[in-house]
Amino acid sequence: MRPPVLLFALALLLPAATTAQEVPPRLAGFAEALAAGPVDLSGLRGRTYVPAYSSLMAAGGGTRIDFSVTLAIHNGSATRGIAIERIEYHDTTGRLVETPLERPVTLKPYGTIQVTIPQPDTRGGLGADFVVDWTAPTAGTEPIVEAVMLSSHGNQSYGFVSPGRKVER
Repeated sequence: MRPPVLLFALALLLPAATTAQEVPPRLAGFAEALAAGPVDLSGLRGRTYVPAYSSLMAAGGGTRIDFSVTLAIHNGSATRGIAIERIEYHDTTGRLVETPLERPVTLKPYGTIQVTIPQPDTRGGLGADFVVDWTAPTAGTEPIVEAVMLSSHGNQSYGFVSPGRKVER
C-alpha cells in the first residue's frame, strides 16, 4: 500500500515545483511575491497608465539627463491576490518598445514586483510610459502602480516618482 501513497504525495508536490519554475525570468527576484498556481482572470479588469521618463532635458534644453526607470506594482490587499496580465513599455511616440512580462502572474497579498529599464536604455525618450493590465477580485483591491526615476549627472543626483492613473481598458 505504500507505493500508491508515495506516488500520490509526489504528484501533489510536482505541480508546485513546476509552477515555481514558471516565474518570468525578469521577475525572478520577486518569486516569493508571486502566488503559485493558475492565474485567476475573473473579477474587475483594469488598466493603469504610468508616465515614465528615460530622459529629461535640463539647462534650458541644452543638457539631456538619462534616468533609470523602475516600474513598481504593489498589491495593497492583506487578503486577496491581484493578477498582473500585461505590462507594456512605450516610447514618446506611443510605439511599443517592449513587453517585459511574458505571461500573467498573480501578486500575493502585500506583494510587490518591479521592472527596471536601466539608465543607458533611452529608447523610451522624453515621454515614455508603462501600461499595466490587471484583474482584481474587487474594486478595493486595485494595484498601486508607480514609476521611480533615478539619475546622477555630474555631482548632482536626481530622483522622482510618477504615480499611475487608472484609465479606460
